[in-house]
Amino acid sequence: MIGLSAEPLEIDTVRQAVRTQQFGAVVVFEGIVRAAGERGARVRELYYEAYPELALAEMNRIANEINARWGACVASIQHRIGIVAVGELSVAVAVGSEHRADAFEACAYAIEQIKRRAAIWKQERYTDGTARWLDGISGAAS
Repeated sequence: MIGLSAEPLEIDTVRQAVRTQQFGAVVVFEGIVRAAGERGARVRELYYEAYPELALAEMNRIANEINARWGACVASIQHRIGIVAVGELSVAVAVGSEHRADAFEACAYAIEQIKRRAAIWKQERYTDGTARWLDGISGAAS
């Protein structure tokens, strides 16, 4: 299950997409909007913009890479677009695998690759009314 959503993410749906009787491990990553921004500024909300066709294609490639690299693994990736409030999920990744080590490694790989490669951009919007676009890899201003 790979997707972009303007609606709040349901972590149970993401998790259940990879939970099967063949897997002994499911690892879930929840990316949550925090109140402190990259430079300590007070965040009001994040705004995510995406090029859906490219973002979804890259997210699918990442899921396929996980299966190729770790064998019997499956990934579920959901990312928010639009306005995401402090405390809400901005991204959710679940990986199901036969073994826990593979599930942990594959989940970490997935989130890092999404941040590096998916055509999704993040803007921090602050309580003082200012905003800035961030580089997804380091959080640095772009």
